[in-house]
Amino acid sequence: MTYELIIERQQPTCGGKSPFKCEIKSVTTDDPLAYVKKLEPGSEPEFSTTEAGELVYEMHDFKGMLIRYIFTED
Repeated sequence: MTYELIIERQQPTCGGKSPFKCEIKSVTTDDPLAYVKKLEPGSEPEFSTTEAGELVYEMHDFKGMLIRYIFTED
């Protein structure tokens, strides 16, 4: 399956930066959870879905900053 993937990473807001850094990709995977775990080894993502049907995986990095992967079916 092909998805539009939005990766949001929380970052320090010093210097007037946005609190989140966003990256958008097109990915093909049969298992979004396995895809996330490959990029974030050792993480235990929390899963949810939105009313629009997006698959959302959230976790925190070693600094406690939020990372969110949002998969939208193409």
